[in-house]
Amino acid sequence: MRYPREWIHLDNFIDNWTENSLKRMYLLSTDHIHKLAAKAPNDPVIQEILDFVEPAYRNFIQQYRVKTLQRNLYRQKTAEFHDLLRLLSAKKIRSWDVQIQIVYDAKSATYMALLPEGRNPFQKGAYEMRIEAVNTLGEALSSDAQLGALATEVLAFGQQMQATRQEQQGNEGTKDNHADTLEALRQELAIVLFWGFSRLKTHYYRELYLVKNFYELQYFRKRKKRGRKASAKEEEFGLFELELAPESRLVQLEGLLRGGESVRITHLEGAAVKYYSAANAADTPTEVYDLHPNQTVHLQLPSGHRLLLLDNPAANMAKVQLELI
Repeated sequence: MRYPREWIHLDNFIDNWTENSLKRMYLLSTDHIHKLAAKAPNDPVIQEILDFVEPAYRNFIQQYRVKTLQRNLYRQKTAEFHDLLRLLSAKKIRSWDVQIQIVYDAKSATYMALLPEGRNPFQKGAYEMRIEAVNTLGEALSSDAQLGALATEVLAFGQQMQATRQEQQGNEGTKDNHADTLEALRQELAIVLFWGFSRLKTHYYRELYLVKNFYELQYFRKRKKRGRKASAKEEEFGLFELELAPESRLVQLEGLLRGGESVRITHLEGAAVKYYSAANAADTPTEVYDLHPNQTVHLQLPSGHRLLLLDNPAANMAKVQLELI
C-alpha cells in the first residue's frame, strides 16, 4: 500500500525492496524469522516481536506454497498437452490417414470428405482448431460402418486432448488468482515486518548496530539488471538463486517442502559447498553431500524432510541455484 511520500523516513523499506519480488520476500522473511527465533528464548522483547510477525509470515509462506504447487501443476498439464500435440502431428494423424486410405483411395470423394485438407489441420494452427479437427474427423468416421473402430479411437483421443487442454487453462486462471492473493499477503507481511524493525530499533536504541544482526543484508542490496524485470505473476516461484556468505550455513525452502520432493541444485560461483536435507534445522544429518563448482545435482528428499541446508566452509562467497521439480 502506497501513501503520499511526505517524509522519506516513514517509507517502508521492506515493502519497497520486495515489491517486485515475492521470492525476495520469501527469502528475506524466512531468514529474519530464523534470526528472531534464535534470540527469542533469552529475550522477552524479541519473543514479543516474533509472536507478532510470525502469523503474517506463516500466512504468506502457506500461500507461497499453494502458488508453487499450482505453478507445478500448470507446468505438468502444459507438458501433457504438448505431448498429445506431438503425438497427434507425428504419429496419430499418419496412422489414421493410412487406415482411411486402406478403405478409400486418396483421390476419392469419400476420402476428400473425411480429410479435405489432408494432415495439415492436425499439424498446424491454433491448439483449439487442432482439437476441433480431431473431433470433426471422429464424428465423420462414426457414420461409416467400415471405419467404426477408427472412429472410436479418434473420438477418444479428441476427448483426451480437450480434457487436458481444459485442465491446463483452468489451472492457468487459478494460478493468476493465487498470485493476486499472495501479493496482498506480501504487503501485509511487509507492514508487520516494518513494525518489527521499528520495535528492534526501540529495543536497541543505544546500540543500533545490533539491529542489523537480525537481517541478511544481501536482500537489501541492488542487483545487476538482467533484462526486463519480471512481474509478480511472471516470477519463477520454485526457482531460487542464493548467495552463501563465507563460512556460513543457510536453511532453505522452509514451508515449501513436505518430504519426498525432488530439488535440483546448481553451483554457480565460488568454491565447493555442502548440502543435506533434514526434518529440523537442529537435526544431525545422516549424510552430507558435496556440490562442486559448475555441478548440477538432483536431491530426492526422504519422507518427513522439510528443510534443505547449505554450508559454505570456504573463506569466499558462493552462489547456488535451487529449483523445486
